[in-house]
Amino acid sequence: MSSNQCINWQGNLACIQQDGLVIKSRHTIDGNHVFGPDSDYTTLAVSGLSLLSEESEINSVTVNGNIDKLVLQACGYLVDDDGEWKINCANDSASISISKDVEMDWEVPGEETDRERYNLIKNAWLQEMNAVSQGAFVSEQAYRSGAASRMNFSSQQLGDIRIWPPREMIGDQRPVDAPPLGQSGIIESWTKLSAGGAPSEFSLRAPILGGIGTVFVKLNDGPRGVFLIADDDNSEPEIGKVVSFGLRRIYAQDGLIRYGLKALIS
Repeated sequence: MSSNQCINWQGNLACIQQDGLVIKSRHTIDGNHVFGPDSDYTTLAVSGLSLLSEESEINSVTVNGNIDKLVLQACGYLVDDDGEWKINCANDSASISISKDVEMDWEVPGEETDRERYNLIKNAWLQEMNAVSQGAFVSEQAYRSGAASRMNFSSQQLGDIRIWPPREMIGDQRPVDAPPLGQSGIIESWTKLSAGGAPSEFSLRAPILGGIGTVFVKLNDGPRGVFLIADDDNSEPEIGKVVSFGLRRIYAQDGLIRYGLKALIS
């Protein structure tokens, strides 16, 4: 493993070290790293694991901190109390370390964010967790059953056709499981929902964010899909522009944070 390779990764700051990896939110208040408007320890963990897996084999992980283990499993990582890789959440910072033996840290400057806006977003998430859905209710069971396709691009193959998300078919058509799709594509169309026109699941945060951006993307492996733009991505969407993806919070319902892939514009 290379030592101290520090990069911007999926909207975060990551540093690959000799014994593992440290990944932090790029947002800071008075120099202390804080979460972006749609990120938390779970999104940092998945982002860090995806980078670490490019250089190291990750057979199993164990978690120390407030991370949704079912999300890690949906993203293809085996969670075990005796896992080989240890994920440790910082107690007072939006930062985690992933290593086999030791808890690591790394000092890096971030981007100062507005404290008032940060607090407004944080409170909006708390209110959303306890709000009653006025839109399309999705049960926890339905959310969990489709998690792998939303978070890991799990797909199927039917002849020369790549199918995403996976689905059941009738008749003689029998698609087989295929490797996850690559996490990049091209914008074919985009739009932005005004703050007042956003669905109820986003109605508390949309005015703070100035609306909700979405893109229609043709993935490099063939399928197309509509994706939200990451809430802290300030790049302007353009037709033909390349996007990648990162796991982020989508919305909260019935006391449960719903996660999924959001577009990160290059």
